[in-house]
Amino acid sequence: MQRILIYGGSIILAGLAAQLANHPEIQVYRRETLADLGDLTACDAVLVDFDDAQAGDVLALLRARPDLKIVGVNSTNSAVTVLSGRVYLAQTLTDVVMCLE
Repeated sequence: MQRILIYGGSIILAGLAAQLANHPEIQVYRRETLADLGDLTACDAVLVDFDDAQAGDVLALLRARPDLKIVGVNSTNSAVTVLSGRVYLAQTLTDVVMCLE
């Protein structure tokens, strides 16, 4: 079973939550603020409205769970963006440049 956290309070997310709740293989959780998120270990993915979410909040989610998929919807241009927080260890400038390639 997929556990999807819907983060935010936009109308777009409310509609998506209602549609996802109809799928028996998906369990939907809703949270409106970053303070309400609690333990993210039970989540497989987070769905956010990029028109509504603060960039800092999305980055905080990735820092808390780098392995977590964040799916952002943008109602302005109908785009869906999937983010992941891969972490690379870099101790030198050469290491940083290798991450950019």
